Amino acid sequence: MAINTSTITQLISDFRALSQKDSISPESLGVLLQKLADLINSAASDADYKAIYDAFQKLVANIAAVPTALYKLEQGSADRNDILMNVTTSHLINGVTMVLKDSLFIRQATTERAGAMRAQQVSDLNSTRTGLAALQKSHTELASKVSSLETSVSENGELLARVADEANYCSEGIADLTENLQVTNDDLAATQKSVEENARGISSIKKITDCPRIATSVINGKLQIYNCRYYIQNGYYAFVFRLTSKRNRCSLQNFPEKRRGNKHKGWHVIGGLPNNVKFDSNGFALFRTSPLDEWHDQKDAPFTYAYAPDYIIGVKDTADKRYVPWGKKKVKLANNRGNYMMRRFRFAIGFGKSYERDIAWLSPGKLASNLAEFTVIFDPLTEEFHFGK
Repeated sequence: MAINTSTITQLISDFRALSQKDSISPESLGVLLQKLADLINSAASDADYKAIYDAFQKLVANIAAVPTALYKLEQGSADRNDILMNVTTSHLINGVTMVLKDSLFIRQATTERAGAMRAQQVSDLNSTRTGLAALQKSHTELASKVSSLETSVSENGELLARVADEANYCSEGIADLTENLQVTNDDLAATQKSVEENARGISSIKKITDCPRIATSVINGKLQIYNCRYYIQNGYYAFVFRLTSKRNRCSLQNFPEKRRGNKHKGWHVIGGLPNNVKFDSNGFALFRTSPLDEWHDQKDAPFTYAYAPDYIIGVKDTADKRYVPWGKKKVKLANNRGNYMMRRFRFAIGFGKSYERDIAWLSPGKLASNLAEFTVIFDPLTEEFHFGK
């Protein structure tokens, strides 16, 4: 039996204090003995202590099975692709703390996957928001100017009506004012011309402000064009451009002695036919599968289309390695040792009206929309082309 001896010692001390004259009685002795009996009765048995000890040993064994616990996470080093984390652990038995530096990484966020954002990306988002606010302010000011021009046109129309009424009244009653009326009619014609020019200017401004900007995005390996539906519904066609150095076609009417002009570097249209590109219901671009050498030929046979970027690259195969015709250049996909390298080719897409490509050439300034850029990237590992930004 495990008994608390300190309590028994205290009871004996109390009993000895009663050993003075006339202080011992059966009642006091009975009280002391009853307390001793109660104490002995309440004492835990060896079996109880053994059960507690066994439970404690089991708890220690369970802790020893998984002795280490996560204590702290904090940001560590960083590289171009990952955000690294330092992991701090603590031993549950001996209390030893261990720091594992850069043992956990989080991928950086891109246009194709979620992840951690860098300070530069946050800065770019803030800059975009600031630029958008400035653009909205400019749009508001332009709308206000258009409204002011419409008011001026309305006031000029009312003035013209009043002048015409006064001229008619004077012509009926006063014959000697014919010459002055003629001058007035000339002024009225000039005013009418000014009103028409103002109306055309308002229409041009309104047309420009109503045209939405287009932008590109790559989703599941396909190229999506935002706001393309507006231009298709208004009778415009999509044209693909490459940033190359080449000689554009000359107008045969103005330069009958030559077919090509001077070489210059810039955005040059591929083919120039209005049906080389089409779109599905979700705004994804499909390209004509004919070789690029035939993109300028209008054949009677129906064309086929595909989403893949291979059809706007026009890669050529040789006995050694493949290359891409790029204006006046040939861009090889392999280095001098025969190993493929990653290549990036700049393209853009825009909407405009169809034109006679044999007598004129299409520049980005003649488009109804802006040029939305995208790239086609050659992956040396898979030896395939992919869309990119």
